[in-house]
Amino acid sequence: MTAQPHSSTEASLHDAVDTAFIDLLTRPHDPADRARQELSRAVGLLDEDPQIAISTAAASAVRSAAQHLAQGERGYARTALVAARSGLAAPGSRLGERNTS
Repeated sequence: MTAQPHSSTEASLHDAVDTAFIDLLTRPHDPADRARQELSRAVGLLDEDPQIAISTAAASAVRSAAQHLAQGERGYARTALVAARSGLAAPGSRLGERNTS
């Protein structure tokens, strides 16, 4: 199996998740406005393209991170972002669970 290039939507999703994660790690005392914006963008990308080639678990983790951050739960948001990044980077993650049948 050869690797397929990421679509622009997938690349944007990765970028948004990475930026939010880095902001939460490096700016612990900031209000997390940029992280919120990036997670909002990530959720928007998932909503715009429901057939995006990522696992259901990774998509769920992105949504969970956004919800936690909206509730002011930075630690839980970071944990969810770790899971999201892991799911997005896992070998075969681009196959997505819905495409395995």
